Formats: sequence, structure tokens, C-alpha cells
Amino acid sequence: MAAGAVGAVPAEPLPLPGRLPGGAGTERALEEAEASGTLSLAGRRLRAFPAAAARRWDLSDTTQADLSRNRFGEVPEAACRLVSLEGLSLHHNCLRSVPPAIANLQALAHLDLSRNQLSSLPACLCLLPLRVLNASNNRLARLPPNLGALRTLRQLDVGCNRLRALPPGLGQLRALRDLNVRRNQLAALPEELSELPLVRLDFSCNQVVAIPRCFRRLRHLQTLLADNNPLQFPPAQICLKGKVHVFKYLEAEAAAHPAPACPPDESCPLRQRGGLDSGFHSVDSGSKRWSGNECSDESSEPSRQHREMHGRAACDSDPEQLEEEPSPEGGPQLPAAPQEPGGVDGEREREEPGQDPPPETPPGPRRSPQPPKTQRLLQPFLLLLFLLPQCHQASPPRPRPADG
Repeated sequence: MAAGAVGAVPAEPLPLPGRLPGGAGTERALEEAEASGTLSLAGRRLRAFPAAAARRWDLSDTTQADLSRNRFGEVPEAACRLVSLEGLSLHHNCLRSVPPAIANLQALAHLDLSRNQLSSLPACLCLLPLRVLNASNNRLARLPPNLGALRTLRQLDVGCNRLRALPPGLGQLRALRDLNVRRNQLAALPEELSELPLVRLDFSCNQVVAIPRCFRRLRHLQTLLADNNPLQFPPAQICLKGKVHVFKYLEAEAAAHPAPACPPDESCPLRQRGGLDSGFHSVDSGSKRWSGNECSDESSEPSRQHREMHGRAACDSDPEQLEEEPSPEGGPQLPAAPQEPGGVDGEREREEPGQDPPPETPPGPRRSPQPPKTQRLLQPFLLLLFLLPQCHQASPPRPRPADG
């Protein structure tokens, strides 16, 4: 043995060319993935995906990939090229970002990004046909504003993050059944959640003060976890009794404070312009009954012409009769003289053959004086109301003597 050989440290063997980072087990896992369609590289302390070695095998038909419990700093680009993936598990890594290339996985239905260091989720993530999304135990301060685009999402877990509010788009997840937002910094729950078919809702360990009354419409809800919140509505003692008592309290409060039946706007049908006219005490005496569906501008012009026509006819027939009115004490009244065919009644019958006669009105006390113009328009109609009842009781009119 040569001098100086004593105490020498043997050199470490050099890695063989083409050896994978995870050893022979990684190579065997890639080979099995080609045959089974399931890639399992979990718990191998990988810092990078073995893309160069993976080219030896055809992984285009891989549908499941488990890359959990490794040391990936971001989602491997090579994994984003497995376009047939339906499930991708990346929990327990060191992920700080999700690349836009993940939008290539248009068959992905299950994505697990829990227990990483993510501070946000990209908007392109909401373009995937996800059914399950787990992003719990990260550093998320907000959720994507287009989260409502995940129309097929059934389970969402964003617990143990730093969320202060939930986006309103959460109410568009019409397929959502399970929502977990525990251990965040939420102070309120959006009312849009009441429109979802939730079966399980967990918002424990937050800062929620009140449960909205509209949550009573969550008819499919079976599990409600609301502990460790400073709840004041419903009171804490009600929430401790369980979901049934919480819903009874919300129903009672909703019944005690019902919504207004008709808001103070023009949406009510009875508040339309013009309203309904029953015809009583109206000047036209029947020509405008139930005219609520007619335009006020169109109906006003014919009625004005109608009044002027009868006013002129009454004045031309017998102007002296306009000065005679029944006395309030029931004194002498006008005789029931027969009217000529060209008189007031004759013109009214020719102009309005299809209308009923005005209703009989008993004589009443004399009204207060009216302005001259209004009195001039009303006198012909008051005269007709007085003469018509007597005309029905009188004998038929005498024939007019021949001229000459």
C-alpha cells in the first residue's frame, strides 16, 4: 500500500448517463404510465419534472397524474402538455404560481393545489371544465373575478387562506354542492349563495356577524358549519343548536319583516297614467266609462267636441229654457212639453243611436254658482237630465201642422 493511502475517502460514484432524478423508480413509473394511463410520481422529492426522460414513452393518453409531495416551485410545463389529463394532484409542493399553459388541459375535471404557497389563481383556470377544485391551505387573498364561469364545478375548497370577501360571481355556480371557506377573514357572506343548490356549507372560524335571511331558501342544505364566528344574527345560542333551529329563526324573521308588496314606483298596474274612470259624475255621462286603457290625449278631444256640439244644439233649440231650473223646495216645475224632431232630443238620438239614456237623477239642492264658462257647458246636460224622465211619461208628440 502506498504512503498516504491510509485514511483516503473513496470518491462517490458518478451518475450514469440518462439516469432519472428519482432513480429507477421514476423510470418504472413512466413506463407504467404509458401502459395504464396513470402517472404516479408522488413523494420523490422532485424539483423538476423529468421531461427529457419522459420523451422515451408516449404519455399522450395519460388521464391521471399524481405529482404530490414533491418540491415543485411551479406547475411543470410538461404536465400542462398532457392534454388528456382528467385529474391532476399537486398538493404538498412549493408552488408559487400557476402558468397560463394550464388552460391546455381542456379535459381536466379534478385539480388539487392544496398546501402550497399560492397567493392568487389565474383567470384562465376558470376556463377549464372543473368539477372539483381544492386550493386550501395557501396564501390566497382573493379569488378570480370570473369564478362564475366554472359552470360544472360541484366542490370548491378554499379554506385556510386569507380571503376577506367572496366574489359575487360565486352565485353563478349553479352546480355547486360543497363549499368550504373555513379559516379565512370573511366578515360577511354574499346573498348570492342562497341561489345555489348547496348540500354542505362550512364557513367556520371566520368573522361573520350575521347570516342573511335569504339563506332560508337553501332547501338542499344538509350540513351547516358556522362555529367560531362572532354571530349576532341568529344569536350564538341558536346556532349551537344546529341547522334546523337556524332555519326556523330565519323563517320567523323573514315573516316578521316581509318585503313590500308593491315598491313605490310605476311598476304597479293601478299607477299607470290616467288611472281608471268609472264614469260616475263625469261630464260625458257614459261615453268615458272604464276608459283606463285609452290615451288621455286622444279621449279628451272627442269629448270636448261632444260638449260643444250639444251646447250649440241646446242654445239654438230653445235658449229660454236654459234659465228655468227646478226649485230646491220642490215648487213649480217645467211642464212636460213635447219636443220637436229637430230639438235637443232629436239631435241626440241621431248622433248617439247606440247609447243608453242618462240615468235618472232626483232633483237635489241647488249647487253653488260655477264660473260662467263651465255653467254654459253644463246647462244643456242638466236640462236633459231633467226633461228625459218626464218625456217617458208624456203622451207621444203631436204632429206639426202643415204650412199655409
